[in-house]
Amino acid sequence: MIRYLAVLSMIALAAGPAVAGEASDVVKAFYDDPAALSDPDKRGLFTGPALDFLNAADAAWDRDETVCIDFGFAVDAQDYDDEEIQRTLKLDETVSGDTASVIAQFDNFGQPTRIEWTLSKDASSWLVSDIASEANQWRVSNMVCE
Repeated sequence: MIRYLAVLSMIALAAGPAVAGEASDVVKAFYDDPAALSDPDKRGLFTGPALDFLNAADAAWDRDETVCIDFGFAVDAQDYDDEEIQRTLKLDETVSGDTASVIAQFDNFGQPTRIEWTLSKDASSWLVSDIASEANQWRVSNMVCE
């Protein structure tokens, strides 16, 4: 019985979200579940400009169904090949104090894609504060949703 409980405990720990570790673990969670970026229940993973924009986008939709986000930030596209992204995803993390930059590089329908994630560390975890694509010249912290 004790072995059974120990195994169950290890499975539960392994199955939990990877958001309390390194900054790249937080970013990886968005590639494991790309819909998490638009899920209001996941707002606790964001801070600063990213959180402000997502909250404004939610408010605009609730007010009059204004669409402020018409593509997936994590994949820089409206459509994506999850299998290809999972197979080609590489994360490069740089940490400086309470700030981290994670570069996600992957292929999506054969197109090389590079997304820059900026994270800030609070007392217990890394939180996404900005997301950007140099190739398509957008940065969430520069977006406005009214």
